[in-house]
Amino acid sequence: MVHVLSKLEGDKFLKYLMKLARHSSVAVRRMAIKAIGQGSCDRTSEIFKFIDDPDASVHRIILTYMGQVKNETAEDLLTQYLQTRQFGTSQTDHIMECFRTLGKCGSSRSVPFLRKILLHRKWLAGLRKSAYREGAALALVTLKIPEAQQVIEAAGKSFYPGLRRIARNAGREFFQKR
Repeated sequence: MVHVLSKLEGDKFLKYLMKLARHSSVAVRRMAIKAIGQGSCDRTSEIFKFIDDPDASVHRIILTYMGQVKNETAEDLLTQYLQTRQFGTSQTDHIMECFRTLGKCGSSRSVPFLRKILLHRKWLAGLRKSAYREGAALALVTLKIPEAQQVIEAAGKSFYPGLRRIARNAGREFFQKR
């Protein structure tokens, strides 16, 4: 059914695919979200509604779609999501994937947000804070723009050894993922 709906012209099929994206079957949800993203229009806002799907493979499909090109809508949605969403301790990988995607789809508009996370938070232990800092560093490296590079260099020269380590690791992870 998803295959047939995705071949229909116009936006009428979108309503049906959105319903299928809420289906109880993970396979159906994955196919529906892929079909929504394959349309000729930018469907970032529609697809992003499913970012909190219980299945990690659905998250990856959404984040892969969003990270294909620089996109202000995707950048805004991810920035807002990372600022407001309360993540559990088991969601570290998801946090990192969101930051990596922000680096792929983002622009210099994301740099102040990422700088604040990386450099201006109090240095207390905590898994969530560490994941956010590591993710922010990874996003900054992935952006590949001078403003972001300056923030990474500042982190690399920090008084805090943990921050220097995060800056080094972000660069290494970025080049390993390429």
